[in-house]
Amino acid sequence: MKSVGIKLLILALDGLDPNLLERWRERLPNLSALAERGAFRPLASTVPSMTFPAWSTFLTGVNPGEHGIFDFTARIPGRFELRFLNATRRRLPTFLRLASEQGLRVGSVGLPTTYPPEPLSGYQISGFDTPLPSKADTSYVYPRELGDRINRELGGYYFGNFNESRIGANWHRRVLVKLLEGIERKKDLFDFLQQESSVDVLLLHVGETDTVGHHFWSFYDRKSPRYIQSADQHLSDAILAVYQAADELVGHARKLLQPQTTIVISDHGMGGTSDRMIYLNRFLARCGLLRFSKSDSRSRWMGTLKNWGLKWIPYRFQQQIFRVAGGRLAAGVESIQRFGGIDWSRTLAYSEELNYFPSIYLNRAEREPHGIVQPAEVEQVADQIRSALLSWKDPLSGSPVVKAVHRREEVYSGSETVHAPDLILELNQPDGYSYALGRSTSRAGIRQPADFKRLDPKEYLGRKGGTMNGSHRRLGTLIIRSDDSIPPLPDDVSLLDLAPTILDLLQLDIPDWMEGKSLKSEGKRPPRKPFAIAEEKPYSPISERILRDRFVKLGYLG
Repeated sequence: MKSVGIKLLILALDGLDPNLLERWRERLPNLSALAERGAFRPLASTVPSMTFPAWSTFLTGVNPGEHGIFDFTARIPGRFELRFLNATRRRLPTFLRLASEQGLRVGSVGLPTTYPPEPLSGYQISGFDTPLPSKADTSYVYPRELGDRINRELGGYYFGNFNESRIGANWHRRVLVKLLEGIERKKDLFDFLQQESSVDVLLLHVGETDTVGHHFWSFYDRKSPRYIQSADQHLSDAILAVYQAADELVGHARKLLQPQTTIVISDHGMGGTSDRMIYLNRFLARCGLLRFSKSDSRSRWMGTLKNWGLKWIPYRFQQQIFRVAGGRLAAGVESIQRFGGIDWSRTLAYSEELNYFPSIYLNRAEREPHGIVQPAEVEQVADQIRSALLSWKDPLSGSPVVKAVHRREEVYSGSETVHAPDLILELNQPDGYSYALGRSTSRAGIRQPADFKRLDPKEYLGRKGGTMNGSHRRLGTLIIRSDDSIPPLPDDVSLLDLAPTILDLLQLDIPDWMEGKSLKSEGKRPPRKPFAIAEEKPYSPISERILRDRFVKLGYLG
């Protein structure tokens, strides 16, 4: 196969941690060579440091308050219900689209938040937010005829989809094999695409580097309070093995394409999760800021029913159940389980209790279905909540649980900020490990439920609906190796800087609405021109149920 010599190769290694990269430099020769001959820095992610907002900021060069994606989901206005978001929710165009419109052939493979695929000049294959159980059909590939050829030649494009309901003794061994097979399958797809279509810019996403960190940290980290000693060295070395497979893919891609510039990037880092679990809504209840309903036990029963069904109903039948009533039955179960069990008439604030996004919503009268906090009371209630949270002590150490509480306007800027939670929490990390967040809204009717617990050793590995043993960190990885001159990178590099840097490296115009700075030079920014935002096209109820199941399997949703 002949070398190509493209302008830019971007390898998006999801969750690749800069500390692990430093530790394993001698065992990751391709990444190490790029770091030594180019520029390497830890890369600041978004708040929260998770997939959807982070990759959207990478693609647009703006913060979530501008592009409008804070999470996998968004609240349906005026209702205690959620909907999943796709790329049509993003308020600004991606650098992929801008480069395509300015005459370059662009290819993108597997990056989250790219469903539905854009009509790029080259091709685009959507990421795991594609609403199918395991593999994409041609409607999730642009152009469609390329999808036909992928199906015919490679058997389709698959997404990792591991059933975490019944994690037995051999579950991790089987999953490790699947993760390594997934990277090998990406290599085959990469080779196939080079034969099918030449491009100037290619972006390839690898999600296995993130998944292995979530599920195998307890086997790797001997200092972790959730460490599990295993006689199987393959489990202890699982994260390294997946990193090495990704490293080989990096070397293979560079050898084949001979790019003028290579960028390796991760959306966030990875670290261990503590054996200490906290419950934000139970804490709010203890402080008199939230009241659980004494009579409404629906959420408790719905939570029990959902967990039982996901544990014992075979996966193929779960998919059929998700389709009942167009997916609305399952959607109703999820909404009741997440938001039920709260007496809204006496609740000032509540949390969705997301592991990756500790945050608080005020029960605002102008926003919530049964809101009681009036506009004139917002500042006072927010200060009351902040004071309570900052006084919360870890019962094991006596140290504060919460490091800082920020108003959303302190974290984000832009017209979409109104959709963010009112208060964003920075949690401390006892001994360097993240607190696990538990779901307490389903425990209706329990008198004074505990807001803290120590995990049982049987819970260390985590499970669907529980807490994963590895969790995201704010600093990801950035490596740039270019034939062009790149000045030394500053210490405060962030995801905001990548879109303008990429356009600058490609000698393309940098829109003035991009917030980040070019790491190559002060890119020229022409006068701003109005940009027509396409109409958002939400998922269907059935597609939402499939996506919810996938995100639960990945440990993001309970």
